[in-house]
Amino acid sequence: MARTSAFAMFAARQHAMLPQLARAGGATSRLRRARRVSPPPGFRSASAAAQPSDAVEVADDNQRRDLAVVLVSPQIPGNTGTIARTCAATRVPLHLVGPLGFTLEDSQLKRAGLDYWNSVCVKVHDDWPAFHSYWRDELGSPGRLVAFSKFGARPHAEEGAYRKGDWLLFGAETTGLPDEAHDVCAKSGGVRRIPIDEQHVRSLNLAVSVGVGAYEALRQIDGSPTEGNPPRPDAPGSHE
Repeated sequence: MARTSAFAMFAARQHAMLPQLARAGGATSRLRRARRVSPPPGFRSASAAAQPSDAVEVADDNQRRDLAVVLVSPQIPGNTGTIARTCAATRVPLHLVGPLGFTLEDSQLKRAGLDYWNSVCVKVHDDWPAFHSYWRDELGSPGRLVAFSKFGARPHAEEGAYRKGDWLLFGAETTGLPDEAHDVCAKSGGVRRIPIDEQHVRSLNLAVSVGVGAYEALRQIDGSPTEGNPPRPDAPGSHE
């Protein structure tokens, strides 16, 4: 009986504290929502004047000028951060085409890219018409636009599929490329398909698809995605 009474008193005290806990939890949630994270340092606006002679705008001389990755309306910040890390590893510039499913201040975006943001050139475009105008009018249609889609007519690893100056386009995680982007790519560099067993899997993760496509393109372009850029003897491990 004494044990039951003690438990009842403990339960009563806990119940009485619920309003205070709720208020504290609400304050914590508000603080968490209000906390702002500065954009990764590699981000830049697409409004800067572009040089028509360059296939892609680069952050420094270490960036490649013969290939670019373009994400059209990506929705998951972790995927985009992981892709940025891949672009840093291969020295390939990254273009983000809105509308985005996240803000550039998203902590998950920064976390997935780790501390590699200073090593990748990232340009943001408001929407597909803005990107297409930038590529066609400001840069003078450099290279080809090559799309990746589960509905692509040709396999991604087909020899001769890529050439220097290609821009590799990937659509949103849930909806893929918009029709207008798909049509433009079909008339430019074509639409490639990464084969999967669709009986068991609907699609590949976006970050995985970009890695597969980018490394295959680099293999065909020059045989090595990091040619001329050997690892430093003191470089940290590659599986952080």
